[in-house]
Amino acid sequence: MLFTAALVALAVGSAAQPRALGVQTGDPASGQILEGTLLEETEAVVEQVPGRLVVGFEEDASSATVSAVIEEADGTLTRSLPAIDASVIEIETGQTDEAVASLEAAPAVEYVEPEIFLEAAAVLPNDALWSQQWGPRRVRAPAAWEATRGSGKVVVAVVDTGVDAAHPDLDGALVPGVDIVNRDSNPHDDNGHGTAAAGVLAARTNNVRGQAGVCWRCAIMPVKVLAADGRGTTTAIAAGILWAVAHGADVINLSLGGTGTTQALTDAVVHAASEGVVIVAAAGNNGNRTAFYPAAYPEVISVAGTTPSDRRYEWSNHGSWVQVAAPGCNVAPDAGGGYVNFCGTSSAAPVVSGIAGLAYSLRPALSKSSFERALRGAAASVGTMVRYGRVNAVATLERLGLTRPRNVTRPRIRGTKRVASVLEARKGTWAGKPTRFSYRWLRCNSAGRGCRAIPGATGTKYRLRAADLRSRIRLRVRATNAYGRRTARSAPTRAIRPAAGARARVTTTVATDAMSAPASTTQGSTAPPANPPTAPPPEAPAGSPPSPTPSQPPETLAPDVDTIIEEIEQLAETSSEAVPGAP
Repeated sequence: MLFTAALVALAVGSAAQPRALGVQTGDPASGQILEGTLLEETEAVVEQVPGRLVVGFEEDASSATVSAVIEEADGTLTRSLPAIDASVIEIETGQTDEAVASLEAAPAVEYVEPEIFLEAAAVLPNDALWSQQWGPRRVRAPAAWEATRGSGKVVVAVVDTGVDAAHPDLDGALVPGVDIVNRDSNPHDDNGHGTAAAGVLAARTNNVRGQAGVCWRCAIMPVKVLAADGRGTTTAIAAGILWAVAHGADVINLSLGGTGTTQALTDAVVHAASEGVVIVAAAGNNGNRTAFYPAAYPEVISVAGTTPSDRRYEWSNHGSWVQVAAPGCNVAPDAGGGYVNFCGTSSAAPVVSGIAGLAYSLRPALSKSSFERALRGAAASVGTMVRYGRVNAVATLERLGLTRPRNVTRPRIRGTKRVASVLEARKGTWAGKPTRFSYRWLRCNSAGRGCRAIPGATGTKYRLRAADLRSRIRLRVRATNAYGRRTARSAPTRAIRPAAGARARVTTTVATDAMSAPASTTQGSTAPPANPPTAPPPEAPAGSPPSPTPSQPPETLAPDVDTIIEEIEQLAETSSEAVPGAP
């Protein structure tokens, strides 16, 4: 059966006005698409590096002392500067204040200050427009960049209007592509839309100029299937998809689409999926629930556009057929030079393609289905606008086990807080698929600080000792996988009390002494016999209720009361333990 090649408008445009509107400047808060103004580069913003501290030590501090202080603060040494007696340490997210307090309390420490992002710590980019890029921050791309900034071996095909290879922020990013429209090997961008999509995805980053791409080092394969007016046929798009698959694309970005489709486009998408290629497409900008192709194909990851507060831009298509959402307004390179604010689902799609590029950079043999499950499972809920939620870069990598472990809910300690009782470790929950855990029990002062490792206490259980009396106990758990390790601490227990039988023994002894002491007598009086005869109780009249059983002496109740108190306290401690902030 023959199919007519349908015209397909860019996802950022409408059927009535098939223009590349997404390369124009807009207000990222409202998503309003405006014409005329280009973004200007500004001076890069100096930022603090999250979770890192610079610690200065006294000149006479030995290496053993330095190690002990860092260990006590639950930090990990990342850089040592012995010439100036300073060290850079990494602290688990959410525990910086506690670490600072521990370090400042150590006599060997001269100063503690936050690490400043200049050029040594490249996790946060120094690109001039970075301060205006809320999108990568919203999807937690900087945290993902701790694991990888991408790889030039991962190829993402941008099937679009072509790409401007001469743009400074795309210098060195491109691999050979094709121009399906003009049937040559020069996929020059005569519209600007493809250049903008490529920049959101993989602009060269940390180069002081312009913007940051989601996948800093991914290679871009430009495949031109749309003409200068931003329109193309389904057969041209199908041909571009097939060419990208045949030339080694790992991911295909389709920031285009329309409400119609053909068998040729359907077959091309199915073929790409069968080859294991991840396909990402814009959900469209009609502001309704109507299916938009190729995004609506089940083999494709369809992407809606959301605001900085995770609300749907009014122009974004939505509904259960749309799988995920991503930031819909992003800084992007403009063909011919300069930068624009790029709004539309055409801008949201390359954010997702960039996350795919990061994942494949870490695990080239990753399957399409595994990536898609991780992406969907890691998405943050945004209501019913899409099926799964707004994408999260680092959480996606964590679900694939491609990052260092991260503590989600902190470790806990179970058991009676008395000498001779056994405490049990609960490691908490962790992201990043740790493969090994280690434990260390800590003895702290009455305020829960000044904690010291208890010699030999490295198992999942710990029997409280006499030395623990009136101290508070904490548990440190270290999780490790192939990408590194991280630690987390429990909240301190309540102060450790004497052994369970001690109070009862003391009470019983006092009571026994009181009963056996001779009564005081006056001159001429006679002491009562040691065991005076006891008269039998009077016989109860027939039909009367039985006499009540004498109550137990208070001293025999003490252990039972203590047990109840311990259970209540244990429940309170469990319910009140703090949980570190989620991604």
